[in-house]
Amino acid sequence: MTYLTLILAFSSFGCSSIDVLENTTSIEISQSWSQMPSGWVYPISISVPESPPPQEGFPVCILLHGNGSSGPPMISQFRSVLPEHALVAPSGYANSWNICAESSDAPDWEMIRQLVDRLASFRNVNADRIQMLGISNGAALVNTIFAIQPPVPVEAYVAVVSHLNESQYHDNSFHSPDSQTDPGLQWCGYTNATVPALSRRYLSMSNVNDGIVPYEGGSSPVGVTFLSATDAIYRIAQSQGFNGDALSGPQPQVPGEPIWEYVYLEGQVTHLRGVAQHGMSPGHEAYAEEFLSRPPITRCVGDEDGNGEVGFQDLTLILSSWGPDIGFDELLQVLGNWGACL
Repeated sequence: MTYLTLILAFSSFGCSSIDVLENTTSIEISQSWSQMPSGWVYPISISVPESPPPQEGFPVCILLHGNGSSGPPMISQFRSVLPEHALVAPSGYANSWNICAESSDAPDWEMIRQLVDRLASFRNVNADRIQMLGISNGAALVNTIFAIQPPVPVEAYVAVVSHLNESQYHDNSFHSPDSQTDPGLQWCGYTNATVPALSRRYLSMSNVNDGIVPYEGGSSPVGVTFLSATDAIYRIAQSQGFNGDALSGPQPQVPGEPIWEYVYLEGQVTHLRGVAQHGMSPGHEAYAEEFLSRPPITRCVGDEDGNGEVGFQDLTLILSSWGPDIGFDELLQVLGNWGACL
């Protein structure tokens, strides 16, 4: 690429926002679909720590509620669990997230993609530490986002009481929805085979006495068929590069808690087997806090979207994130190191 071409490419992208994420920040994301052809704006609740942000910005956790709930109760539940995080909690249409047979048919995965892009533009946010935690119906959406293509740049995922269902993983492959989901369609419309991005951290929490999502897999009251929790976490681990056998038999117990750990890839991918029915215990909350406080996995320089490859999309993200005062020498230095692993 010549200097002139590079300058023209750089000038064609917008400059990064200088906004600061605050409790009163308004983030408006609208989607339209068959139920709301004229469009619908997602309510989004925000809670930012009162303390000054770290030099690199606050880590952010996007919180996804369960069916019938909304964003504000998620903020209330997790404000004390994740005291160092900025928390962002959208509410789904009809208080649900579109997985298969829910009240909402909204393209929620596209809302999440736009939300992540918007959050990364705030100067007090660490764009390398945008994370997600979902409960039940919200956890199912976490699992959809984990595998969707092109990948959403979220570095850590926590799925609480909803592991992979057979629509999301079948025929030895992850799948994402096509243009719509419908329980009358094959695999509920999850027909796009995908390969999850690498360098993702993933934590699942499922309970053996859950009466809604069966731990051992099978049909459920929510209208989908689940993998077993242990098979689901094994498939997640394989997607991140694990080549061994699935963990089986007794696993280590979290000290003082009725929770057992299935740990893959030195903790990059972890499953917790518990007895908290269709919910979380204080032990689960403490584990989630520790997991989300770990540093992100080191990626190759230039792999901005975290898909394990360096391509043109990464270049567009680099250029669009820099302000007008960026030095040309600095630009050349970064591009010169593009693709080098830290």
